[in-house]
Amino acid sequence: MGHNTGRPGWVVAGLGFGIAAGVAFGTLVLAPNMADGIDQSGEVSAAELDETTERAEIAEAQADSADSVISELLVPSVAGSLDGRPVLLMTTDDADEGDVGDVEKLLVDAGALDAGTISLREQFFSREGADQLKSIVTSTLPAGAQLSTDNLDPGVHAGESLGSALLLNPASGEQQASSEERALLLGALQEAGYLEFEEGTILPAQVIIVLTGDSDGSGDAGFASNSLADFAEALDTRGNGTVLAGRIHTAADTGAIGILRSEAENGVSTVDSLDRAWAQMATVLAARDQLAGESGNYGSAESAEAATPAP
Repeated sequence: MGHNTGRPGWVVAGLGFGIAAGVAFGTLVLAPNMADGIDQSGEVSAAELDETTERAEIAEAQADSADSVISELLVPSVAGSLDGRPVLLMTTDDADEGDVGDVEKLLVDAGALDAGTISLREQFFSREGADQLKSIVTSTLPAGAQLSTDNLDPGVHAGESLGSALLLNPASGEQQASSEERALLLGALQEAGYLEFEEGTILPAQVIIVLTGDSDGSGDAGFASNSLADFAEALDTRGNGTVLAGRIHTAADTGAIGILRSEAENGVSTVDSLDRAWAQMATVLAARDQLAGESGNYGSAESAEAATPAP
């Protein structure tokens, strides 16, 4: 992005400030009972709690201010980065509508071709819906596509099937499934309540961006998080690439993003803290890098390797 001379420095500076404030805020909220705030009885005084709350509010305000500055630099930072590249969006049931809308706008600014949006319903990643999901994707598998025989998890087979139907061949750039095969698979899944899409809007894409919410994968959400991680990884094996972005920003390896980051290199790019403007920028730039055969883990969590790919 050489035509944005001088701007990347401001972006990086802003990101550093925003992330520092965000990390500070996260530390204060997640661990307010630090050693200097505990008396001999193990209790925290009201004054100390007030001070902690005030510091957290200041840190959050600083993060918001930094994010507002970065927001003004988003368009020049992504402009032209996906020119003419078909990108398909998938959203999970807990994805925030505002996050989705912001990423959609940035994709337009990046010059991406809109390959459509598919909403994955809660049933898609549920334990109760797993058997029927496997049955549908197996019976409607595009001609020539193969499903894994080593890993029979529903998320894996669903990712392999949908990836074959929705992603262009990375070597030839040609579609791997006919429009009739795509319609059959998507129609069957929509009729069974697994996903939703607008008829006539889905095109084969070069990269798929999956947007999710803030589930930490605890309790009953654990199955869904594992299934989502499997799904994203399987999608990635069928085309140029996949990006998984969500709101969760804990330091621990939790949720689908944490699961992917804890594994050996799998080719999927991940982005945490999606409610922040810089993370939305990172999502678009990660899609750009996927098309160049590169992947990475971005955000403010301890498991991220950088805040964002280089503008």
